[in-house]
Amino acid sequence: MTNKGECYLFGVDIGTSSSKGAIINNNGKVLAEAMVEHDINIIKPGWVEQDPEKCYWGDFKEITKTLLNKTQISPEDIVGVGVSSLAPDIIPIDKDGNVIRPAIIYMDRRASAECEELERKLGSEEVVQRTGNIADPYYAGYKLEWYMRNEPENYNRTYKVLNADKFVTFRLTGSAIIDHTTAMIFAPYYDPRKSSWSSEMSDLVGGGIEKLPDLYLPHEVVGHVTDEAAKATGLKAGTPVIAAGPDAIVSAYSVGMVNKGESCFMYGTTGCWFTIIDKPIYDKRLIATRHVVPGRYIIGGGMIATGGLVKWFRDNFGHLERSMADILNTSAYQLLDQEAEKVPPGSDGLVVLPYFLGERTPIWDIDAKGLIFGLSLSHTRAHVFRSLMEAGGYGLRHHLDIAESLGVKIKDMLAVNGGARSKLWRQIISDITGVPQYYVHPVPGAPYGDAFLAGIGTGVFKRFEDLKNYVQIKEKTEPNSKNHELYSKLYQIYLNLYPKVKDDYKTLSKIIS
Repeated sequence: MTNKGECYLFGVDIGTSSSKGAIINNNGKVLAEAMVEHDINIIKPGWVEQDPEKCYWGDFKEITKTLLNKTQISPEDIVGVGVSSLAPDIIPIDKDGNVIRPAIIYMDRRASAECEELERKLGSEEVVQRTGNIADPYYAGYKLEWYMRNEPENYNRTYKVLNADKFVTFRLTGSAIIDHTTAMIFAPYYDPRKSSWSSEMSDLVGGGIEKLPDLYLPHEVVGHVTDEAAKATGLKAGTPVIAAGPDAIVSAYSVGMVNKGESCFMYGTTGCWFTIIDKPIYDKRLIATRHVVPGRYIIGGGMIATGGLVKWFRDNFGHLERSMADILNTSAYQLLDQEAEKVPPGSDGLVVLPYFLGERTPIWDIDAKGLIFGLSLSHTRAHVFRSLMEAGGYGLRHHLDIAESLGVKIKDMLAVNGGARSKLWRQIISDITGVPQYYVHPVPGAPYGDAFLAGIGTGVFKRFEDLKNYVQIKEKTEPNSKNHELYSKLYQIYLNLYPKVKDDYKTLSKIIS
């Protein structure tokens, strides 16, 4: 039932392992949420794909119908749609919009030769200065190069190459587009100084620019729901659709990260940290892009396994906690936290390198492996669990130290996503970094940011900063100075470990490959 004067906005985020959606009203209130899980397909080590029809468009259709059914809102009253997603990925489509091959997603590493070739031509520092980022297979442009060289028949049939969310946007509107924030992580094709695709870089790598879509700002309306899409989704034909952006950046916006100096740490499977700057800073150790808020820039990083480490421990060594969770009406993580709270800060000398899946920032080493250093017979399961939580703090501090060396000072951070529910983990992170955190809860995440951006693009909301009016700070975590002093000593050990074993990691990878 629609209230007089009320309208609605629809946001969906297509994630790595699930998609989530939310409907909000013009007062910023979340009316309903929905979630659908999907899989990734590991073709072989380092090759990771997904089915766009099933995982992206299929999820969107299911979420849309679920939310409309939950709320009984008339599609006539939905005035804007925004879709974000995992990024960067490549999905080649033909002129009819058919998928030519499965999506090659951000965690795929097959384009390493293309990265090495560009670095040989320009040098690593020149690549960073021209594109804003290091040459690494994480970035979608190198995946496009691989596709162009290794699947020429498919490439020649390709009309455009899209990111995951833009594939959904294309299905909704018929418009092949990309937002500037995502485009920057389509390196090396995007020129951050000119805010356009770079024909010079395209010529240097042998082509590809002709397959890239038109550029838009994240909040701009890029098209309208077609009659065909309306039948498939239940949305009204003619509903405006905005460009939106990458899931992590939209998620940061969704908790009010708007102004210079504001920072956010996402306690997810991957630990993402971002801060806002007013002028671009390019450094090969970090990720640089544009914010979804005009005139703002982002510098930050993503640690592949943060929440992934505690999940790994729970699944492999937390069988007792998992069996007791239902009986006690709690979660296995809360039970593990209770055990870890009994362990002193520093885990009695355990220091973990959290590179269980290799690592992106700041070391960019796919061959890196996890390392538990300092084990003795006095250590217990609880020691190991706590040390895995502490590893995320050391990894984050590594990023913050690099940022500070570049003139970026972090005064405090927003703490979001599932892992931030752990009061112990938030305290550990603040104690290690020395930075206070503000826990934001509840957090609809990127779908809320998508919906709010759709409100900006359609005139429902006037200012990007207005989102802050709807963010709820639940709790502040202050660092303990005594614990910080101890962790600072252990952090030096953390920094010393990787250079000592780096070459051995590469040798090990060759042995087991």
